Amino acid sequence: MSRTMILYRGSLKSCNYRCSYCPFSKHRMSGMELERDREQWLYFCKQLLDRAAPLNIHALMVVPYGEALIHPWYWEGLAAFSASDDFDAVGAQTNLSFSIQDALERFLGAGGKREKLRLWATFHPEMTSVEEFAEKCIQLTKAGIVLCAGAVGVPENAALLKKLRQALPQQIYLWINKMDGYKRPYTKQEQSDFLEIDPFFLQELIPVPSDSGQCEGRLFVEGNGAVRTCNISPVLKTNWYELDAALPEPVCSRKLCSCYLAYGGRRDFMNQILFGPYPLFRIPRRPKAVFLDIDGTLIPAGADSVPARTAKLLTMLVKAEGSLLFFATSLPYEEAMKRCRDVRHLFSGGIFAGGAHVLLDGGAHPDDPQEYCESYASLPAECVTYLEPQQKQFRFRILTCRKNECVYKLTLTRSAHMPWSKREAEALFSLLPEEVQETLRYFIEANCLQIVDAKASKANGVRTLCRWLKLSRSEIAAAGDSEEDQEMLSL
Repeated sequence: MSRTMILYRGSLKSCNYRCSYCPFSKHRMSGMELERDREQWLYFCKQLLDRAAPLNIHALMVVPYGEALIHPWYWEGLAAFSASDDFDAVGAQTNLSFSIQDALERFLGAGGKREKLRLWATFHPEMTSVEEFAEKCIQLTKAGIVLCAGAVGVPENAALLKKLRQALPQQIYLWINKMDGYKRPYTKQEQSDFLEIDPFFLQELIPVPSDSGQCEGRLFVEGNGAVRTCNISPVLKTNWYELDAALPEPVCSRKLCSCYLAYGGRRDFMNQILFGPYPLFRIPRRPKAVFLDIDGTLIPAGADSVPARTAKLLTMLVKAEGSLLFFATSLPYEEAMKRCRDVRHLFSGGIFAGGAHVLLDGGAHPDDPQEYCESYASLPAECVTYLEPQQKQFRFRILTCRKNECVYKLTLTRSAHMPWSKREAEALFSLLPEEVQETLRYFIEANCLQIVDAKASKANGVRTLCRWLKLSRSEIAAAGDSEEDQEMLSL
C-alpha cells in the first residue's frame, strides 16, 4: 500500500514580503485572525498525530498562502510530527525570511528531528539578494537540513537566477516554475537559459492531462477541515475531521495538472524516480542506476510505445544526473528492444527474460565507462523433453529463448482467451521429476506460463548489475507494477 502525503493550508493569508505580483503581500492579518490560524493548526496537528498510523499517512508539507515559518507555532507543530515514528518527512514552503539560527533552535528545542525536515525555499528577487538567500540555504545545509530552492521563470530574471545557481552548493536543486499568466510561449533561448539552471524545467512546459487514478496517496487539507485531492481540485464532500478509517477516493474535474503541486504529487513512476517516495518536497533523488519494468510501467496498458513525456524525462535524467538506465523485464532482449525502440539508446543494458539474462552494455551509453558484461541462467537440457508430452492435456505450445545451445527461458503459451491459473501451473509442475522442479521457478503472465532458473529474478538481476557497477542499494531506484517487481522494488 502506498504511503500517503498530506498538504496543509491554514487560514493564513499574509506575508512579511511585499512582492508586487503577490496578493498576500497586500493583506495584513489581525491578531485575532492569526490566533484563529494558530488554533486551526494546533488542532490539525493533534488530530493528525492521532490518526496518521491508521490512515497510513507518513509525510506532511505546509503550503500556505503567505509565509508560515515566521510564526512559532508552525515550527513547534513540524517538530512534533518529525518526532513521531509514523512520519518519514515533514516540511513547508517558505521564503526563508526568518532567522535560521532562531528557527532551528525552536525546532530542535521542541524535539524536532532535523533529518526529517524538508524545506521548499522560494527566491523573491524584489525582496532579497542572491547573496542573502544563498547564504541562508548554505546555513541550513550545513545544519543538516535538506531543502530545494527555486523561483518563478521570469525571462528578465534569467541572468540573476544563473547567478543564484552559481552561488548555491551543487547538491541544492534550483527549480524554475513556469510563469503563470504569461501571454506568449517561452522562446527557445529562454527555455535554454532556464534548462541550464533547472534540468527538469521541461516538466513545467509539457502539458500533463489530469488523471485522478494517479492521485492515490495524497490529500490536500485546509484549516477548516475541507479536503481536496490536490490544491487545484474541487472540494470533496467529506470533511477531514469526519473521516473514519479511510481517505476519500481521488476526484478531479480539471483537464490539466497545471502546477507542480498538482502533477508532482501523482503516483507516476517518473515522479518517484526523479524525486523519491514523496516527490512534492521537490528534492531530487539522484540515483546512479535506475531499473524500469517495461509493460505497464514504461509502456502503459493499451499503448504500443513509451509516451513522449516519459521519454523526455528519461533523457533529462540521463543528461542532467548522469544516471544509468536499465530495463527490468520478462521480455527477451530482442523483444524489449523492439518495444522500446524510441528510448533504447538511453539504456545501458538490463535484466531480461525474468532475470535469466543480465546485460551491462558499456558501449550503449556514450558517457558510461563500464565494460561489457553478460550472464545467462540456463535451464536443464531435459526440461523441454519432460514438458512436451503435456502440451495436449494443458493446451500449450513451447517457445524457447536460446543463446547458442543454452536455453534460458521457456514460455508455455496458450490462446489469448485461456489464461493460466496457479492451480494449473502447479498441476503441470507436479508432473516433472522432483530434482528438475527444484531447479526451476515459474510465473504467470495472462496466457503465458514463464519458466526460468530457480535463482533467476529481477531482484537478483539488480544485485548482479550492482555488483558489476560497485553500487550500493542506496544508490539505485526501480519502478514496476507487477508481483514480479515487488522484490526488486524492496531493494
